[in-house]
Amino acid sequence: MKSVLSLTIVIMVLSCASLVAQQQESANGSIAISFTALGDNDVINWAGADLVGAAGYSGKSFYTIGLSYIHPLNRWLSLESGVEFSEHTITVHPNLPPQMTNDPYDKELSLITIPITARINFLNYFFVNGGLLIGTNAGTSSPIDSQSGIGAMLGVGAKYSMTGGLGAFVNGYVKMHSLIPFMAESNEYRQRLLESGLRIGLTYSF
Repeated sequence: MKSVLSLTIVIMVLSCASLVAQQQESANGSIAISFTALGDNDVINWAGADLVGAAGYSGKSFYTIGLSYIHPLNRWLSLESGVEFSEHTITVHPNLPPQMTNDPYDKELSLITIPITARINFLNYFFVNGGLLIGTNAGTSSPIDSQSGIGAMLGVGAKYSMTGGLGAFVNGYVKMHSLIPFMAESNEYRQRLLESGLRIGLTYSF
């Protein structure tokens, strides 16, 4: 999987060089809308291999839209939660007898996720964030094991506050879905969705 952390660092450095003023975040919190389309996704398991005779799966692309609330606890720590919808394209690599087609084909996987994360703010413009993901499959079918369960995420970002309560941020992250599945037993061959991306968002402070 390709990482977007280096791209995030470049964006943060350029943003820091261009900023001349930064307003303190509102003590009453902010509403944020975000979008992610730049990144990579993949299907993994703890065993590192597919079952013998079974199809293989790989991530192709994804996008995520989200709405969240950021609540500052003090100058350096904030809590963030909300809801996200994501659509993942998964490539299926069949493992069929020679007389049948083995051509790869794509299928869609939709997820609804509730992130519960903490932001550690530093140097006015930057933050590190991480926490839990409560996710569920949004569709009735999935090319891989259900991703309903508790996952985790870790990221780093940059933020900028403007006049009138408006603000913007970029957030590079890595997410692992369904570390603890809701409905099925965890095992080394269970398929889990791993993604890394660059989240871009706008905020409005009360």
